[in-house]
Parts: sequence; structure tokens; C-alpha cells
Amino acid sequence: MKLFDTKKDKVIKKTVHDLTLGVCETIANADFLINVPVLKGHCQTTLTCCLKNMKGCIPDSEKRRYHNIGLHKPIAVLNTILKPDLHVIDSICGDPTFEEGGKPVIANRVLIGTDPVLLDSYAAALLGYEPASIDYLHYAAEYGLGKMFDDSVTVHELQTENRPLVNSLASPTGQGSIVRRLAKHIDEQSACSACYAALIFALNHSAGTSGKDKIKIGQGFRGKKCSGIGVGNCTAGCERCVPGCPPTAADIIKELAKK
Repeated sequence: MKLFDTKKDKVIKKTVHDLTLGVCETIANADFLINVPVLKGHCQTTLTCCLKNMKGCIPDSEKRRYHNIGLHKPIAVLNTILKPDLHVIDSICGDPTFEEGGKPVIANRVLIGTDPVLLDSYAAALLGYEPASIDYLHYAAEYGLGKMFDDSVTVHELQTENRPLVNSLASPTGQGSIVRRLAKHIDEQSACSACYAALIFALNHSAGTSGKDKIKIGQGFRGKKCSGIGVGNCTAGCERCVPGCPPTAADIIKELAKK
């Protein structure tokens, strides 16, 4: 196996959709390309995941130029030039608000697929963002790079029996300030970390919790009748429930916004 330093790689130019972009030659000529982004928020593009992660395959001078010509269109155009064969998204412990990290939320999840638009739009919803608000996703869909996530898409989850629970490493006392600040609104009983992370992401975007009761979440609520709001299929007995295993943060936000 050979490692390549793309900062020292030859740059080739490609013109697509009225933009001329420079890309690293080694990446452009790869037989099979695997993209491994970390799912997290971004201060300028809202989300950084599959499509934006490909900026790692261009020279530094191009990265600076993208900011001058507007980030969103060149990000989409870049992905028409460099098309990974597989995307493996690290959603184990990302920061939902900022690309530099510092406020991580443990989700213990890895997403795999071949459609970067589908993956990124689903990932945006997981973090509590509306995919329709992210411009580079619209460009990418327009350029035929994939479809936006909607209700017709089925998400297949593997090894559900091994889904980790919120534990000492993923607890409100073991994470950053976001989790500690928002945990006071949550009644958690044996919640899976992915479901708990979705609720944290949603609360981080929401003005309130839509009620005096703490939000119920976790397997400990299965078969129980409860007041207030529950998150996830395990809380179906609550007065109001956001279904899903796990639900997206975007769906939780919509429920919290109801009076």
C-alpha cells in the first residue's frame, strides 16, 4: 500500500457547469475511491459530510478560491469531477454546530451508501437541519449526483441488537457543554445513544421543550402510558410521540414546535 500527500500532487484542471476547478491528479485517476467524512455542522455551509469532504482532494489554493467564488456551487461541481464509489460516514462523535469540534455529541453510528446527496440530506435531518436550506445539496441534485432524502427512502440498520445505550462515556456528565446544558430537559431510561443524540441535536435547535414535563426517551418507557412528549418508538405510550428508531432531529424539532 502506498500513501500519497495530495499537497504535493500534480493539479489538473476540469471545466464543468461553467466552472474551471483544479483537482489532485492521483485522486482523479483512482480506480476506486472511498470517501470517509465526519458528520458535523459547519459555520458557513451548515453541514459538512460527503459532498463537502471532497474539498480534501484539491490544492490549498483552490480551497481559498472556493470562498471567493461562493462555496456551494463549487462544492457540487467538484463532486461531478471526483465521484467516490463509496461513502462511509463517521457519525460516532461529531459536533452538531461547528466543524472544529469542541462540543461533541456521541451518536455511535456509521452510515454507508453510494448516493452523496441522499446521504447528506439524511445526515442534515439527523442533525436537525432542513436539507432544503443547504444550497450545495440543491446544486448537487440538479447536476444529477443523487436524490434528496424523503419518505420513499428506506434506511436499513444493521446489528440493531448491538446498538449501544447511553452509558458512562455517552452520559450528560461525560460529554461537552451542549449535552450537560440540555440534559435537564430529558427523562432518559436506557436510551440508545443514536436516539439520545437526535434529541440533543433537536433541543439545541429549539426554543423550548413544549411542556412542563421532561421529554421521555429510552427502552425503559416501553409499554408505559406517560404524559408529555416521548421520543422514539419505545415511547409510543406517551401523550405525544415522535416515532422512529431513531427519529431524525428534524422530526423532533417539528414536534417540539407544536403548542
